[in-house]
Amino acid sequence: MGIAALNVENTHGHFPTGGWGWRYAGDPDRGFGEDQPSGWYFNVLAYTEQSALRNLGSDGDRAQVTAAQKAGAKQRLETHVSIFYCPSRRGAELFPYTHNDPYYNADPPSFVGRNDYAANAGSLAPARISPGPSVNRGIMPDPWASIGDYSAYTLPHSFTLPGRGTILPAGNGVVLVLSETRVAQITDGTTHTIFAGEKHIPAGEYDTGRSIGNDQGWDLGFDLDTNRWTKFPPLPDTSTIPGDDLFTLFGSVHATGCQMVMCDGSVHTIAYDVDPKLFERLGSIADGEVVDNSQL
Repeated sequence: MGIAALNVENTHGHFPTGGWGWRYAGDPDRGFGEDQPSGWYFNVLAYTEQSALRNLGSDGDRAQVTAAQKAGAKQRLETHVSIFYCPSRRGAELFPYTHNDPYYNADPPSFVGRNDYAANAGSLAPARISPGPSVNRGIMPDPWASIGDYSAYTLPHSFTLPGRGTILPAGNGVVLVLSETRVAQITDGTTHTIFAGEKHIPAGEYDTGRSIGNDQGWDLGFDLDTNRWTKFPPLPDTSTIPGDDLFTLFGSVHATGCQMVMCDGSVHTIAYDVDPKLFERLGSIADGEVVDNSQL
């Protein structure tokens, strides 16, 4: 997945976008950038030999949500992708879809393929996550014109990506709401910045869909299912912390640590007892702090 993300960056000039929000599936007619409502999983499909899956629902109409698009998106949502699962946690299978709010651009799925990895959204975890701007009479919105719909997406500190103008205060990581993060913007270095890693799911909640960080699927805009933060170090699935911060964590089923892929494609196992400040810095793309990967 790290190599696929680098191929997206090499081809399109930026890492996979985080999409718009959790009520959107992918739209194959809307490209790979900020106009794409789905998130990073959808955007690496074409670089993991899954182009046919990505193209389901393509109707040649980027402006309107059509019946053909919604039917194809449902078929995609009801497909599992084996590389999106950690084989130590669960098998590559489908799980009942239990979420209460329907997708704006997909027919309601009965089952979904889920995911065990999350992209790095930085160290500034949000207070809430937005569903994204609403579709009006079947017309896809301009997400920038609908900026008010993101009012629930708040952060303790604003952050402007280097080289971009005024943007959403969306965080300091690689994969964000509407993001098009370029390698040149990762001034802390691609070897010292996390792209993605295993996400924490409470033990016993792998199959239920009750955990808000594991209640939808991989084809999803920016959400707790697909993005995590480095505000706190990773935890084993058997450990928890109180409150909603639990759903911002990286983590895994493994006994000693959590696997992470950096923005250069290299993979590290980061121990649960990693220094919290060091791990926090690995989430930011441009904090100017020196990180020594030998300490991981």
